[in-house]
Amino acid sequence: MQDTSVCPFFGKNEDYCDVGCDYISNHDIRMIVDYCADDYTECMKFRELASYHPEMLHSAAHTSNQQDIREREIMSNQFQNMALKDTTGNPAPLGLLGFGMTTVLLNLHNAGFFPLDAMILAMGIFYGGLGQIIVGIMEWKKNNTFAATAFTSYGLFWLTLVALILLPKTGVVPASTPQAMGFYLTCWGLFTAVLFLGTFRLSRALQVVFGSLVVLFFLLAAGDFTGNATLKVIAGYEGIFCGLSAIYTGLAQVINELFEREVAPLGAVPVKIK
Repeated sequence: MQDTSVCPFFGKNEDYCDVGCDYISNHDIRMIVDYCADDYTECMKFRELASYHPEMLHSAAHTSNQQDIREREIMSNQFQNMALKDTTGNPAPLGLLGFGMTTVLLNLHNAGFFPLDAMILAMGIFYGGLGQIIVGIMEWKKNNTFAATAFTSYGLFWLTLVALILLPKTGVVPASTPQAMGFYLTCWGLFTAVLFLGTFRLSRALQVVFGSLVVLFFLLAAGDFTGNATLKVIAGYEGIFCGLSAIYTGLAQVINELFEREVAPLGAVPVKIK
């Protein structure tokens, strides 16, 4: 004779449970209700159970519906509180190194160490240009508006600078006048000055990078406006410092992340909690 104290219906086929026996618990009813939840009218055992215990069935179905509602509410709250965790790497060091190394090489030329050649143009197109644009896109995906704006803009700066040098050689357009280049560099200096203000929320290292870059742009612009070659040389040495500060900042971020502590200081600005 079947042991009716425990319903073997749970986890099995519906034919395993005899709901017509003298004893069936609320738990047994609940199992059948859950099993037939997709379509009660097509469930043979549900109809048989209804004929024997209509009052218990109503109670179990009500309990099942209430639990379903509670589970949906819990899941809804969990989804509302859910946040995606960013597990991608930090692209900023790549952008800083692309900017810094290209800046150092260009300003070694400005300081008079070697003439403008294919090496500088290649660095301007690929590492300083395309490299920083890629980093800017990566920063945009990480929801970092400041970095996305800065890296993408300076990547395009290097591409426009290379174009200014190479386009006149095609014979299609004339070379830019010193006055035009002065205004070009002044615009970039003003743009950088605004970004420099934003670095006061970031780190001392970035303040040095952007602050020295502002000085570099205005020195180069002044050299073009005045035709003073000495200003170009001074700008070259100042630009070497600017590029080296960017290289340090980029490599410091890499080293600090690897060692999981501040090996190379960046001078993080304390964040005020309101």
